[in-house]
Amino acid sequence: MKILIPPMKTLLISALIVFAVGCSEFNAPTASVTTDEAISYQYPPLDEALAAAEAAGYTVIDFARPTLDDNECDTVSSSRNAVTGQTVNINVAGICKLTIPGSSLPYDMVVTVVAPASCAGVCDFYPHPTQFAGNVEIRWDTRDFVLPEGIEFDEIVPLYVHDDGTIEEVSFVRSENRFITVTTNHFSRYIITSRVGS
Repeated sequence: MKILIPPMKTLLISALIVFAVGCSEFNAPTASVTTDEAISYQYPPLDEALAAAEAAGYTVIDFARPTLDDNECDTVSSSRNAVTGQTVNINVAGICKLTIPGSSLPYDMVVTVVAPASCAGVCDFYPHPTQFAGNVEIRWDTRDFVLPEGIEFDEIVPLYVHDDGTIEEVSFVRSENRFITVTTNHFSRYIITSRVGS
């Protein structure tokens, strides 16, 4: 009987370790999603979000970027490893820039910023959902954009798109050097618009 105790003890300890590791997966942070297929299902289809914005009385701004031909409006994205304690900056093709202070990261993750249409001021952020320990900053630099005729910089309004597709204006800072800055503590989709009749 004494001969069987050490192997049984080893087996019992191994089983406890496997159980503990398995249980820890339930509390693990949401895995980062970086593949195009997985990302495409994280938010409502872009055309639905743009239609919802227009139905609510906003004009979606299609930026005429001098560096793009008329037919170039592809999806562009950028991903970075984000490590707690280290500030991360991601700039997507000059469309928008994300800054995450290291103190705001709840855990290490791969962060992806997607501009689903590079000729529009729409940016999606992943992994979604992510709740930060502090604020992150999203900034659009409109100096290199040629706004549509009749739209002034002072009329630009960023919209937040909820997971159910509804939209709302968000608090933002409009600086003299033509930056639009949104501060938030979680990821979502944002659309740059102007109010109809403003």
